[in-house]
Amino acid sequence: MPSNMLAGRVAAVTGGASGLGLSTARCLASHGASVFLLDLDADQAREAAQTVGSAVEHHGIRCDVTQEEDRRTALEQVVHIAGRLDILVNNAGIQYHASAEAIEPDRWRQLMAVNLDAVMFLSQSAARYMIPQKSGSIINIASLNALFGMPGRVAYTTSKTALLGLTRNLAVDWGKYGIRVNAVCPGYHQTPMLEEYVRRGVLDPERIRRRIPFGRIGLPSDVGDAVVFFASDLSSYVTGQHLVVDGGYSVFGAPSEASA
Repeated sequence: MPSNMLAGRVAAVTGGASGLGLSTARCLASHGASVFLLDLDADQAREAAQTVGSAVEHHGIRCDVTQEEDRRTALEQVVHIAGRLDILVNNAGIQYHASAEAIEPDRWRQLMAVNLDAVMFLSQSAARYMIPQKSGSIINIASLNALFGMPGRVAYTTSKTALLGLTRNLAVDWGKYGIRVNAVCPGYHQTPMLEEYVRRGVLDPERIRRRIPFGRIGLPSDVGDAVVFFASDLSSYVTGQHLVVDGGYSVFGAPSEASA
């Protein structure tokens, strides 16, 4: 339900032009935050910003999260326009499937650059604005793969597992400045990425649904609502934690579909 609990706060969302990033931006805006969508595709980011559907400011800014100059410039633009930065959502990420024995070094490094290195150094840049304010909330989008392994996902699993460690340590380092750092671990949600994997035959949506106690694949807004919790004062005494948003997928322990 929309509210004003984020009124006056400024949020930057990486990978914000589509999927979970765009849905998260809309959830933040619906609670009063001014939202900036940072994305590799500048035109798509600007177009997506116009769909946020809020009376508050919303902007699209080009940002290649793997490039230091882009990271620095993007956040400078946010602060130049809005005057401050209160919320950073590190959502940008990539995934590909490759067995551990076949993964190529260049692809490994590319995935780590996006999923892990960029999070560290964007958070560092954001902290330079948050530390003088003595407040801020950084939310990292991890994954179910941070909790257990899956075949053919060694690089992705490694990056997301490391992301939870990064989340915890940034929370320890920056708590004295009033900066909270938390993570959301999404399960399967209705995103363009999921649809692409279904189209390619990589994922079977019916098998996924049978594994989820709620019996449905998640909505992108389910993740956005979790981000809102971490961005707001509802979690003012919560830091270094991760919240799993998967409809119960990760706690379903049967090796196959449960039977009566």
